[in-house]
Amino acid sequence: MFAACRRITLLAVALPAAALLVASGGIGAQPVSASAPYPAGLTDHAITVSGVMRQYRVHVPATLTGPPRAVLLALHGGGGKGLDGASSGTHPLSAFRTVADREGLVVVFPAGLPARDRQGNTGWVDCRADNTVASGADDIGFLAALTERVRQQYGLTSSRMFMAGGSNGAQMTQAFAFHRPELVGAVASSAGSLPASPLPGRCTTGPGQPLPILLLHGTADTAMPWSGGCVANLGGACARGRVIPAEATRDRWLQINGLASVTPTHTVIDSVPSDGGPANRFDYAGAAPVQWWRLDGAGHAVASQTVLLPPSRAAGIQNRDIEFAEVAWAFFSSRLP
Repeated sequence: MFAACRRITLLAVALPAAALLVASGGIGAQPVSASAPYPAGLTDHAITVSGVMRQYRVHVPATLTGPPRAVLLALHGGGGKGLDGASSGTHPLSAFRTVADREGLVVVFPAGLPARDRQGNTGWVDCRADNTVASGADDIGFLAALTERVRQQYGLTSSRMFMAGGSNGAQMTQAFAFHRPELVGAVASSAGSLPASPLPGRCTTGPGQPLPILLLHGTADTAMPWSGGCVANLGGACARGRVIPAEATRDRWLQINGLASVTPTHTVIDSVPSDGGPANRFDYAGAAPVQWWRLDGAGHAVASQTVLLPPSRAAGIQNRDIEFAEVAWAFFSSRLP
């Protein structure tokens, strides 16, 4: 499904105004002109990959007058958010827009395709062989084409391209890292574990080169189970497949990056004691470092100090000691040449 020799056809188009998705809170993407690469603000675009039109939303700071310091692709989770992961104040991934305005970045919010379940929520085809509701799309091909297109438009090297995601988006960042590590400088994953039954090829063997990675996971996460098991198994059929434990995911990346024997430094952050527990940061130093966050008592929600989500049966308690977007950017910026 992810053969490297597969031909990819690219066609960039601006979506008509009637087709634009409007973000919550009155902040919507605007139609774009033919000017390149992207105007300031939040705009919607599409790219055709292997005959399938795929959508993405781009945030460009109003103060950006030249090439950005970096480009970051932010991948939504499964569950229907899609492009609205860019919606300020309603989704924790939108905090990357605040980081972008301060640091001179461009943030790209790609959209997955609808799953083959009754809800039809958008999601990603990652490395799970036993995910029976995934769309079947070539999401590796889509993200590779999009990453290369934006990189070339801004004249950047791959070392200035980064990818981050939450939940299914976190799993997709790791699947992308397994297949195309040469296209990004580092990735960050919030509440995403590796599959217990991976697809053949790179999903099983791992990447052909090490890649810096930041991993976060809550110890009370039941949607992406901390101890491994069925993903988002509210219906009891395990249709979304099984994953290995969070600590086993960390250990796999330590092995990939040649850090299995490294003793990490440990930092504890507990600025909001009422959020379930502290955030524990473990830094495994090396040429391709691993930064692992154990969020004690936290559930599945993306950690945030600015977009506060109430506890729920599906998401659990949100960690509020840290901002995922901020710690991810701190990790990424340390890798900039």
